[in-house]
Amino acid sequence: MPFNIEQYERYLDTQFLGRTLHYRETTNSTMDDARLILENDKEAPPGFVCVAGEQLQGRGRLGRTWISAPGSGLYSTFYIKKKVGENAPLITIVAAIAVAEATRLTTGVELNFKWPNDVMYEGKKVSGILAEAYTDSGDLNILLGIGINREWSGNIPSEIANIAVSLSEIAGFAPNTEELLASLTNVLESKIFSITQFPESIIDEWSNKLTTIGKEITLNTINGSIDGQATGVTNTGDLILLMKNGEYRHISAGDVALR
Repeated sequence: MPFNIEQYERYLDTQFLGRTLHYRETTNSTMDDARLILENDKEAPPGFVCVAGEQLQGRGRLGRTWISAPGSGLYSTFYIKKKVGENAPLITIVAAIAVAEATRLTTGVELNFKWPNDVMYEGKKVSGILAEAYTDSGDLNILLGIGINREWSGNIPSEIANIAVSLSEIAGFAPNTEELLASLTNVLESKIFSITQFPESIIDEWSNKLTTIGKEITLNTINGSIDGQATGVTNTGDLILLMKNGEYRHISAGDVALR
């Protein structure tokens, strides 16, 4: 079913985020679409969002492919032009919070988080988040990609059947795409404003639902694997890992597996 922009706008309650929407039924990647818009239009409005019904080359963290079958998910990239300074690492955290809150508002389902920014339900992934920098005239801006498994019709791809889940499976129905995107955008804008004013509250809200804390984990990084206990997070979202030798390490990127 085609995306209904008028219906989306009726749900939207933001000052700037998502007020300009670019929709394509099929695209390679909404992230690439957003970059192309910025390269070709120096007057592109801050806060625009690119949305697609299907991605042919959707991508996630660490260069992974994000499976983006037609009509099965919400695929979006937001252009964030806001000076967040040293709190820039919090942008993916506020995105995770926004996904969870939008899901609660549209389905009643409560989700939790897995470090660094996965949105989960009973150990399975519901949403993936990817932030990429975009430099314009010396200013560092952010392209924020958010994919949500809304509804899987037909066979679930075998490569993700055991590690991912859709909202329709959890809630028993698929939320309206336009309402889900608008709810996501509404919450995301309010949380982005909080990044510079109340960063501690962002970390607290996220860490309260972070299932990684207190677990024995293996952390896979670009430099190899590390075993330890996740004991907490820093005020920038780094994972605090207690090593077997009693040393504490702060980790900013990697993949977590429970042991």
